[in-house]
Amino acid sequence: MTPPRRPRCAWVLAGRHVERDGAGTTRPRAEFEAFLERNDGVLLSQASLDGTRSWLARGLARLGSTPLALAWLVLTQARSFDAIIASGEDIGVPLALASLLSASDVPIHMMFHGHHLVSPRLRSLAPLLRRMPHVHLHCLSEALRQRTMAVLGIPPARCHATGYGVDTDFFSPVAAAKPAVIASAVIASAVIANAVIASAGAANRDYATLAAAAGPLPAEVRIASDSTWVPPTETAAPAGWPENVTLRSYGDYAALRELYGQSAFVVVPLHPAQHACGYAVIAEAMAMGRAVIASRTQAPPDFLQDGDTGLFVRPGDRLTLRYAMRAMLGNPAATAAMGRRARAMMLDRHSLPRFCARLETIIAATVRPERNRSADQTLGAAAR
Repeated sequence: MTPPRRPRCAWVLAGRHVERDGAGTTRPRAEFEAFLERNDGVLLSQASLDGTRSWLARGLARLGSTPLALAWLVLTQARSFDAIIASGEDIGVPLALASLLSASDVPIHMMFHGHHLVSPRLRSLAPLLRRMPHVHLHCLSEALRQRTMAVLGIPPARCHATGYGVDTDFFSPVAAAKPAVIASAVIASAVIANAVIASAGAANRDYATLAAAAGPLPAEVRIASDSTWVPPTETAAPAGWPENVTLRSYGDYAALRELYGQSAFVVVPLHPAQHACGYAVIAEAMAMGRAVIASRTQAPPDFLQDGDTGLFVRPGDRLTLRYAMRAMLGNPAATAAMGRRARAMMLDRHSLPRFCARLETIIAATVRPERNRSADQTLGAAAR
């Protein structure tokens, strides 16, 4: 018996894609790369606009409406796909609007971070999104899903807590074996003295509170101010910061992984926020087997479980943050056990294969059999 054909998908990125090196040693796999490796699909990005024959896409791009231009270009190819996956709402919402104009009902699966939930423009579009049965939102956590349904009124059947996926092969204690030995030697001592505490990221970070909390502690705090998404607000520690706190760029993912490996634990200090933020660093650190202390926003990640894989603290509360860091420094055995549970959590639920499997199950349920046949015929005709 012939196994059912996997849905053919287009994954759409709002920006441009930089290929990984052949060995995959310079950076981790992204979720879309893992998904496309497992499935029949193509990646479409801003590069797809280069040399396009679509006069409307070219015109929109010239007017500065790149997301709309890309969305329209994708929808002109919609009949070739069983489903379209958008990397975020910045391209997902334009895709949804373009599907109305093109009368396309190909399922659109939008990764949803919640950045625009406070936007009056998105709220004004909510009645349209609610009435588009082919549009699905994939939230990074259950907390974000609940907020998205409350704010936008998206039906539960089309609003999913698909979660987050991290490359647990790249971010692994084994992949950073030498630094991990250093960290293990420190953690084995009776009290973690002169330890390294790591932090990373640029979006919505409250490093001033971290610096104020860490000043009196017998530890070195190293902050990697790099970010994939936004430029760092600081490239060096401001004047007046404690001497045990440094802030700089670490250059690449390999150096960031080494920093995680050298650390006793990781801190992710965040300003109050209603959207998903800090997830990448928290997930990477946990995959490296490190306990994490993070500020609890209104959309905390599901994988950081307070008291089990890390600790939550109130945003902006330097005293509570200092108490939490002191507790981890003072109980190395419990800190190491948290880190082991954190690694196990990521392997069991939030590795790239686990994330892809969840997404594949949801997408498969939205693809109509007649569309599968239609796509087969379209692709077969194109091949002829």
